[in-house]
Amino acid sequence: MIHNEGPGWRLVRDTSRKNFSTLIGGENWAVELSEDEWNELNQVIEKLIDEHEQIKTRLMPEEKISIELEQSIWWGSLEGNHVSWSLKLILCGDSTNQRSVEIYWPIPTAQTVTSVMRTMWDSYE
Repeated sequence: MIHNEGPGWRLVRDTSRKNFSTLIGGENWAVELSEDEWNELNQVIEKLIDEHEQIKTRLMPEEKISIELEQSIWWGSLEGNHVSWSLKLILCGDSTNQRSVEIYWPIPTAQTVTSVMRTMWDSYE
């Protein structure tokens, strides 16, 4: 089991659990994700951060940016400026997954938790 947490976020990963192997949380919320949901979330966050990395050098210091992405069961939005950003994600229920979840990490929590998530993803590759 891997357990990480900090101010405004929590991340627990236990691959021995069959249905919901990952718990992610914010200031006043937490949700368990299946392995498929976790893997899809990984892809959405990676794409949002990569797009921000490509765009940020062209932004003026006072300029704001909003990047949205919809992929499979997730919708994501990264909002901020060239230095810092918040992250909002929505797990959209469908015929096989009846639940929906809304996730939000503000500035600078979003960058901290996604950095830890990236380290976890890299360790499983």
